[in-house]
Amino acid sequence: MSGDREQFLRPAPGIQSDHPEVIALARRVAGGTAAQVGVVRAARRLFYFARDQVAYSVYVPWEELEDYLALNTLARGRGFCVQKAALLCALARAAGIPARLGFADIKNHLLPEHLEDMIPDKVLYYHCFVEWRLEGNWRKATPSFDRALSEKKGWRLVEFDPAGDALLPSHDLEGRRHVQYLRYHGWREGVPLQEFIAANTAGCGQEAMDIWRRLAREAMQS
Repeated sequence: MSGDREQFLRPAPGIQSDHPEVIALARRVAGGTAAQVGVVRAARRLFYFARDQVAYSVYVPWEELEDYLALNTLARGRGFCVQKAALLCALARAAGIPARLGFADIKNHLLPEHLEDMIPDKVLYYHCFVEWRLEGNWRKATPSFDRALSEKKGWRLVEFDPAGDALLPSHDLEGRRHVQYLRYHGWREGVPLQEFIAANTAGCGQEAMDIWRRLAREAMQS
């Protein structure tokens, strides 16, 4: 595990775990380092912070690695799955919890209508979550959908689970089918930006990517 620990505690592209402000924030939220307060206790606090302090939104910049840095995501107050996972990953590493980014294609059966032009088949390519080492095991955790959004939409909240994976629920509170995991693409140490863009361009088409780019730009200017 010593090799794993060093590999998954280092900063990486898009993972701002060595910035003094990120280190200070991670320790403030967690109540100390993982070694001081316990890995599970620290991970629980960091998970809920990343889930709820940054609102889920796709209408944010996404074309540069700087768009995924923890401090930039926190300053915006909004982000989508990759940005929120990169934030949680950075905080986890800063607190001393080995962490990495996991990727999977998912189908959102409850995709909001305003996203249908961007995601016509309801498949989100390279959806991102955190994989972190808790009590000797790698666990998956997605902080994507914040509490306010989930309660507004009637979605089941993703809750921290130290003994299992905390992934997007398959059904909402009314029993409607929600998220279906289709393909797992493995983990990356940092944000694989060009890989992410290429996968979404191939899956959704260039026109959809252009729409996303335009809507994100308009949202940031409004």
